[in-house]
Amino acid sequence: MRKIIQLVLVGVICGLAVILYININKPIAFNKAYEIRKTKVVERLKEIRALQQAYKSAKGMYTSNFDTLENFYRTGKMQTLRSVGSLDDSATLERTKSYEKLYEEQQRQIKARRPIKGERIIALVDMKDEEVVRLGLAVRKPIVDDVKSVVKVDTVLLADLPNFDISELRYVPGIEVNGVVEKHEFEIEAKIKETISKVQVPLFEVRVPNEVFLKGLDKQQIINLSDEQKNRIVNNYPGLKVGDINNPNNDAGNWE
Repeated sequence: MRKIIQLVLVGVICGLAVILYININKPIAFNKAYEIRKTKVVERLKEIRALQQAYKSAKGMYTSNFDTLENFYRTGKMQTLRSVGSLDDSATLERTKSYEKLYEEQQRQIKARRPIKGERIIALVDMKDEEVVRLGLAVRKPIVDDVKSVVKVDTVLLADLPNFDISELRYVPGIEVNGVVEKHEFEIEAKIKETISKVQVPLFEVRVPNEVFLKGLDKQQIINLSDEQKNRIVNNYPGLKVGDINNPNNDAGNWE
């Protein structure tokens, strides 16, 4: 009888140890899975933000439609600004010095003759120095030149991402339930808000609640996380989002 009681006690102790182990590891496992999914969702939200900002630059407002964003990416055009040369570029510094010499020589020549009415003195960044001299276009050049150009959106925006697929932009990545990948779309909104001073401010918001992008993980842990986020003074949305449909926030994400 004594041995039976001992065996029962050992079994109870082992059972309690297993339960304790599971309870301790539940939040650890959840947090690990949460961080993996969060990273994927944040990267997708950053891509959406970049495209929304490009769309606003071209159209003057954001869009609340993923079809519109996708079409803009595939067929739209945008203005880019690139810098030619840098402060650390010795070749650029030398080129700057040569332009300054040309500029000084041109100024000397201009003073020695009567300038033509409406004469413009300009310089083209892609011209060779000899061509600049021949055409009389030399001016004092800045070390770094900003050059504007209009290009197709899909040739520059997000082009450095090797696995970027515009057709997947609307979908929340990383949702897997029992080994099966599920597709859920982000919620997207856009509007023009008028301020007290009658200024029209374009706003947008793209979001996904915890219960969607964490689907398949421990439900109680998801509830605990959402409750914690709701009680925050700022960034109290129970999920991940970028932008704000009610207040301007410089297109910030609530993870930032």
